[in-house]
Amino acid sequence: MTEKADIRWLAIGALAGLIAAGYGILRQASGVADLPASAIASVNDTIIERDIYDRALARLATTATEVDKVRMLQRLIDDELLVQRGVELGMTESDTEVRAAIANSLVASVTAEADAASPTDEELERYLAANADRFSYTSRLWVEAWETEIEAAAQRLVSALRADEPVPAEDTVRAIPDLPAGLMATEMLRNYLGPAITAAAADMPDGSSSVFARRGRWLVVRVIEKENAYVTNLDPIRNRVLLDYRRNLADEMLTSYIDGLRQRADIVVTEP
Repeated sequence: MTEKADIRWLAIGALAGLIAAGYGILRQASGVADLPASAIASVNDTIIERDIYDRALARLATTATEVDKVRMLQRLIDDELLVQRGVELGMTESDTEVRAAIANSLVASVTAEADAASPTDEELERYLAANADRFSYTSRLWVEAWETEIEAAAQRLVSALRADEPVPAEDTVRAIPDLPAGLMATEMLRNYLGPAITAAAADMPDGSSSVFARRGRWLVVRVIEKENAYVTNLDPIRNRVLLDYRRNLADEMLTSYIDGLRQRADIVVTEP
């Protein structure tokens, strides 16, 4: 049982090592006999950096003993041996899972700085102002709505609306009582449709129709028009703006990095 567990661990370690090799954690040594101060070991002239070893020890649940340190170093060496053998066998060229793991890890390494970015409130306010559409919300809706106890009738109605046909005349289908025509605040619309259906309708495109189940009935809603409002105060949505800022920064960094790779690469393609 222990031998099988060790084999599984080595397989996992091999994949982790291949990922590391993919974006330069393990670097080729210069060929000198003595290890540089930044190295913890060398395997076939490939350096294992000391900071990799230190981070591996830091992930241990308890304080590392001398035995733990020796075992961890041996595991890193085993990893590197498996990595080198995997490269010899062409796994980085033929194994799709390994290639995907390398690509994903490289993306993570390129965008790590963006993930940790800490912009000032002034920077976030400028970002909010420049990307107002990303932080808008539906403030008023104009909808038409019908209800029925028969699902088939609701489906017939929504099919007719989507085909831009007249509303079928069915005794089992009736308009929502007293629903005002024209734009109305979403808070008021909740009184007629309920909060869940109102929220769903706010995300529907103009002119679209959908069927919803509500308390044993079926509601058909058609959105006629929507009106958006924009959040201009950073305070209530600061975390949301920060996350969007970081995502946007990561996209920019990755695009720039890939553009650089393209400029240095010799790429030949055929017509798709």
